[in-house]
Amino acid sequence: MTPASDGGDSRYDRIVSEPPRHRMVGWYDPGQLLSTGAEVLISLALGQRSDYRNLQSFAEPPSPFEYAHVEGRERRDLWFDYMSDTGDGWDATFAMACLVSEPSLSWQRRPLNRGEFLLIGGDAVYPVASKQGYRERLVGPLMAAFPDRSPSSPHLYVIPGNHDWYDGLVSFSRLFMRERWVAGWKTRQQRSYFALKLPHRWWLWGLDVQLESDIDPGQVEYFRSLDLQPGDRVILATAEPDWLYRDIKDPRFESNLGFLEKNVIEPARATVHLWIAGDLHHYRRHENTRDANYQRIVSGGGGAYLTPTHTPAVGPAAASLKRIARVGDEIFRQQCAYPSPATSFRLSLLNVFFLFRNWRFGLFAGLVYGAISWGPIPQGWQRGLAGTALEQQPIRLIWLALVLATFVFYADREFPLFRWVGGLMHGLAHIAAAFVMLHIAVRLYGDSGVVAELARLGTVFVGGALLGPLLLGLYLMLASNVVGAHADHAFAALRIGDYKHFLRFYIGGDGVLEIFPIAMPRVPRRRGAGTQYMLIEGPIRIDPAA
Repeated sequence: MTPASDGGDSRYDRIVSEPPRHRMVGWYDPGQLLSTGAEVLISLALGQRSDYRNLQSFAEPPSPFEYAHVEGRERRDLWFDYMSDTGDGWDATFAMACLVSEPSLSWQRRPLNRGEFLLIGGDAVYPVASKQGYRERLVGPLMAAFPDRSPSSPHLYVIPGNHDWYDGLVSFSRLFMRERWVAGWKTRQQRSYFALKLPHRWWLWGLDVQLESDIDPGQVEYFRSLDLQPGDRVILATAEPDWLYRDIKDPRFESNLGFLEKNVIEPARATVHLWIAGDLHHYRRHENTRDANYQRIVSGGGGAYLTPTHTPAVGPAAASLKRIARVGDEIFRQQCAYPSPATSFRLSLLNVFFLFRNWRFGLFAGLVYGAISWGPIPQGWQRGLAGTALEQQPIRLIWLALVLATFVFYADREFPLFRWVGGLMHGLAHIAAAFVMLHIAVRLYGDSGVVAELARLGTVFVGGALLGPLLLGLYLMLASNVVGAHADHAFAALRIGDYKHFLRFYIGGDGVLEIFPIAMPRVPRRRGAGTQYMLIEGPIRIDPAA
């Protein structure tokens, strides 16, 4: 990692405006789980039957946004920025907005100028899109960091991720597709996808793959209608790193990137040199083993909770964590990850403190444990409390079966065998813990009387509130580190707001594209603190003429 050599500070002493300073989303808060789950189910059902992009296709297709010329003359060079996965906690989003809006940063005494436009590469707000969510979790911190507006202010483009699609793209279109100001950035797009024409025959295409990982016919026709010439260089930006999940050139998978490259870009004899995506909340770069001028970068460090970069101890890594990606006959090998896999592993161990970061889940676990042990204590409990309870009250079997089914349903579906084995073992551990607490309570308070029953219930509730989160934290830690399951769930529980980053691009006079991955290792927790930034690696150079 290359630290910034001079300066290294960004302003963080803006006066914070009225919107509430939300903490990072508590994904394991029971209320949050219920509301997010309902939103996701509704959006998936609607997404299969309606597609907002179809409405866009009825309008006149916009021309590509022009950055290759200025005042009738060819532009010699251009700076622009990319940041993805924003709008989670206030501190991280605000700090990153401060950093990306600085007029200039410095690396080895070289000025890295603020981009003439900022591209947000998906999932602009968490947990789900809404007018209030965008206002409080995205626009609020952006406005506090960069309120300045002028004719020379930078532009803003946004492609939607799955979280932006959860309300059918209604809030997204209202905020980003009406040529309005978002803090100190001016939006220009009229659709959820767009093309930017850059200097030296470079293009930047922003794709919208909706919830179904699909490109609609109107979008295909829009990109096909562009004046793409032989020898042009293309940067593809999409909300998901499709190349990590499957071979995008294998026709069986019907990949968006593979389809667009094969049917639109290659017939024009243009070349895709760079694929960028967010969705995974870390930085990772894969490079073509034959030619370093072909790169694939995951960059989801704009403000959302951190996701892991380390691979499991045994077995194959999850698709999103694999170090080698195959694209047809080409092989892309991972060159860099931020934070480092060692740091990522150490952070994963914090799941043993799951309760302290998700205390509301403890209340829910206490209720579940109480429900498992609820009811009169069966006669003969000294012979085996759990066994006699099931013998004399068979209705408990139905309830326990439902509890086990819930844990199996929760288990990572990417690993079918683990889903059953791990899910059942996880569920049985909680059931056993509930009966152990009940056994202790019976020995303490006896097995009859209203007072004793209330005391038993209270003891089991408190025990469940403590043991339930501990067992879940241990399960997430072991599952993610041993077999690679629940990697995202484990880090969502940690809600780590540090290790943020964005990408700064420069197209020079010789047509070479330079990429500066700029990181913020520690996000300030108080106003007035300085933000230290560093260069993760590089800069990465892509020279199409080489």
